[in-house]
Amino acid sequence: MTRTITAELFASLDLVVEAPETWHFPWVGQEMLAEVTREQGEASALLLGRRTYEVFAGSWPDRGDDVPLARQLNAMPKIVVSSTLGSPTWHNSEVVGFDDLAALKESGEGRVTVAGSIRLVESLIAGGLLDELRILTHPVVLGEGRRLFDTYAGPRVDLELVESRTLERGVQLTVHRPSTHHE
Repeated sequence: MTRTITAELFASLDLVVEAPETWHFPWVGQEMLAEVTREQGEASALLLGRRTYEVFAGSWPDRGDDVPLARQLNAMPKIVVSSTLGSPTWHNSEVVGFDDLAALKESGEGRVTVAGSIRLVESLIAGGLLDELRILTHPVVLGEGRRLFDTYAGPRVDLELVESRTLERGVQLTVHRPSTHHE
């Protein structure tokens, strides 16, 4: 038995993935909301880095149960990867170290999903622990901000494109999985 770890990131056309809460809302439509809600709803737990956890814990608990994604996120188990976070404040949260993730992956069934958490996603890819990377690319060029893989120092990882479709408002969803063949 092993768990699947997937990650979902919002990106601009110039691959800025930092602070999407400050730029991505004009492109959020019903189709994207349904996609993100479905993806989170199929997960058995939410995996977050410390910074993303702090942003989420500061906003999602205050949203009502009438918001389906808020209801899902608030109820599901949350696993925070951090060496600096003390006691988590968001209901149903636990703190683990990165070295605990391989055991976590082997300790159950289902899917764990990562929302945001750029460094964590890069570490999971470098460690061979990420099974799927979902990127929602928004039709905007930001010009500044942390870009996906701009500080990546891990080994080469070949990815296979397994899905690509355009959502309403021009957002492109691509789904990538580690490839077993190298060119």
